[in-house]
Amino acid sequence: MARRRRSYEPVPARESFQEGGAAARRTQAALLLSIGAAVAAETHRVPDPEDLALPPLAPLAHPPPIPLARAAGRLDMSTAEYVSGFEGVISDEEPARLTHDLYETPEVDTAAALVEAGLHSRSRLVRTAAATAALDTTGPREDVVAVLEQSAGARDADVREMARTGLARARPDHPLLDRYVVGGRGPGHREEPSHTAVVSHGTWAAKSTWWRPGGSFYRYLDAQRPPLHLHSESFGWSGDYSDGTRSLAADDLIDWVAAQHLERPDHLAHSHGATVANLATRRGLELGRLVLMGCPVHTDWLPDLRNVKALLDVRVKLDLVIMADRGGQRLPARFRDERKVHEERNGWFSHAATHDPDYWDEHDLFARLSSIR
Repeated sequence: MARRRRSYEPVPARESFQEGGAAARRTQAALLLSIGAAVAAETHRVPDPEDLALPPLAPLAHPPPIPLARAAGRLDMSTAEYVSGFEGVISDEEPARLTHDLYETPEVDTAAALVEAGLHSRSRLVRTAAATAALDTTGPREDVVAVLEQSAGARDADVREMARTGLARARPDHPLLDRYVVGGRGPGHREEPSHTAVVSHGTWAAKSTWWRPGGSFYRYLDAQRPPLHLHSESFGWSGDYSDGTRSLAADDLIDWVAAQHLERPDHLAHSHGATVANLATRRGLELGRLVLMGCPVHTDWLPDLRNVKALLDVRVKLDLVIMADRGGQRLPARFRDERKVHEERNGWFSHAATHDPDYWDEHDLFARLSSIR
């Protein structure tokens, strides 16, 4: 049976709450996350593709937090009832009205009310995006954290990674997050030298299987021609969401490549696993082709291109998890202008798509990689 496609096409954001279906829900989520970034004065992190047409975001900047009573003031219900702990569902008619008002007059009170309405959507994806946005509107209150906790174990990869990212922002030491990381590993050792390809995971994914030998993405790559010559091991790191952990993982990657006796390997890494690879190149690790899959762009964590033969940047537009992370959605122009840097931007919203075999087939990404030397 064919796997589900992840390349959701957006609907216009202004009309998203008037429509149903997966694409509309993902557009709603992108709109809510954009509001959170705007209130936090982080609008430079939110590109505005013409297909989506987000509302004006700059007027929404506001010092945190917005009082809950004020945020609920434009909901079509009793403010006192809402503030006292409303737990019901709010139909899409209400956020549709608020979205219309936000486009007509972009005001922070309307934006905050739209986030509150999203917290009571029937869609877990929309509730999770609203909870992440609420960290910047009313702050990490208990009911917001509860939504993130409930979604952290969701079956949908994009929902759970967005929830875990939001939870890490709200409560960095939350005990629930310990379930999704692993302890340190030794570098191992391998005698014979090899130029081969290595796969690695991102945040929260150390216990997943897609990146390991026998996993879905590893098996997909291993079956392609011309052969990629995948290494018999993949590189795993803790998957913890912190700058310090990523820095330690970069050192571990350098040690692991040396211990595995690899000579300038190709490296395919997802999300902040790509950040780990970038940091390693800044510390002298030499790579062949570096494939960044859904990599959040942060200025301090860009790769050193002097240590990379070629770079392929694979990403979707308006990646919801990167929006939650507050990373950039494209490499800086100075990188894109480099002849050794190649960019593939296909599909929308789904952070997990960039390591999905169907997505790679749909956009002929292995052929693209094979053409780069």
